Amino acid sequence: MNARDPRPSFGGREFGEGGDVSKRILKLVRSDDLRRSKSDRLIAHYIERNIAELPFETARSIAQRLQVSPMTIGRYLRRMGFDGLDELKSELRRGGSNPAWEVKGPVASLEQDRKEGKLLAGLIQQQIDNLGQIYAITSAPEWQQTIDALIGATEVYVAAYQNVRGIAQYFASQLSYTRPRVQFVDGLNGTYAELLDGSVEGRLLFLHDVRRFAAKARPLALEARRAGVKVVLLTDEFCPWGPEVSDICLIVPGSHGPLWDGAATMTAVMDLMLSNIIVLKGDEVSERVDTLTHLQDVFGDFES
Repeated sequence: MNARDPRPSFGGREFGEGGDVSKRILKLVRSDDLRRSKSDRLIAHYIERNIAELPFETARSIAQRLQVSPMTIGRYLRRMGFDGLDELKSELRRGGSNPAWEVKGPVASLEQDRKEGKLLAGLIQQQIDNLGQIYAITSAPEWQQTIDALIGATEVYVAAYQNVRGIAQYFASQLSYTRPRVQFVDGLNGTYAELLDGSVEGRLLFLHDVRRFAAKARPLALEARRAGVKVVLLTDEFCPWGPEVSDICLIVPGSHGPLWDGAATMTAVMDLMLSNIIVLKGDEVSERVDTLTHLQDVFGDFES
């Protein structure tokens, strides 16, 4: 920063002087100075994961999603060097680096419907926006690290709580078709001993949690790491402690719908993980599915 212009600069180039503006903003919100407090990390994660959606946001809408005050958003933006969200959006627009101003075709009509208060159109648009960010997730190093961990672990334990428990159980069940020794753990024994007793090396905890976060999730991750269990955390951008308690942290766009926290994006991510594993394991999966299909026929749980 300099005395004439308080806006941040990188390599002698100010925001607004061209270049990839969004990358420089992302570099800024990833700095330690802007991740000091819990609210800092929430806002930084939100900007990092939703920079393409900023043109449709206000400070108030972001504050409502993160459950902080608009003043907190304003103070954070001033620390970034902007007078407000409008100035940040103006810099992105001038930099020409944000595809959100290039929305065309059928998606544009959905956006008009959203502005007119047509609820389903807005929900569809949000699902499209969230699903559109999955490709970036699958291109990140953490994605391949997760796939390698799910394949290479001696045992995989899947855990989740409350309203996301169901899709995690689905994931555990489907994963068991691709490899042996997969188990969903609910902690009802009060100890998680099957995961934490140290009797088997190379265990993996696949933990799924989203806002509001379960009271047990963070302690379970910490205890697992103390026990030598590798932890993969699949969470949303509202989680301020994810990278601190996990070996691999996959952050997926959170649910922004006006009525309900939908599971479509997380389910899509899990399905892509399973597909990735099936492609890599190939014939091993086919042989295991044949074995399980035979056992299903033996015990008559499915129609012939």
